Amino acid sequence: MNGGEAGGARLLSLARREIEEQMLPQLSGDARYRARLVLNALALAEAELRQGGRQGAEARERLSGLLAFETKADGSAPDDLERSIQEQIRQGARDGDVALHEALLAVTEARLRALDAGP
Repeated sequence: MNGGEAGGARLLSLARREIEEQMLPQLSGDARYRARLVLNALALAEAELRQGGRQGAEARERLSGLLAFETKADGSAPDDLERSIQEQIRQGARDGDVALHEALLAVTEARLRALDAGP
């Protein structure tokens, strides 16, 4: 991991701890729920930085194989791969797609492993 990634992960960790220890106890209801969402997003971003971006690259590679039929004329993948997959799922275009299910499961498991690895 390079210095920028380590520094970024540390900043996210500090921000997460500040929200969790200082701000969260003062919140209730919807504001507490929203703060928890922010904390989860910070934890995911921190884990991804600590993994040095490998997790994101591996996920993108795995998912891009599933979208081979959507390649552009120059052979490149869609710019926003995840958004493209999300739209297809919403439209029901990937219902029953075992390969997509396995890929999404693998991506989710990798993200959870990264979170469990912690700082």
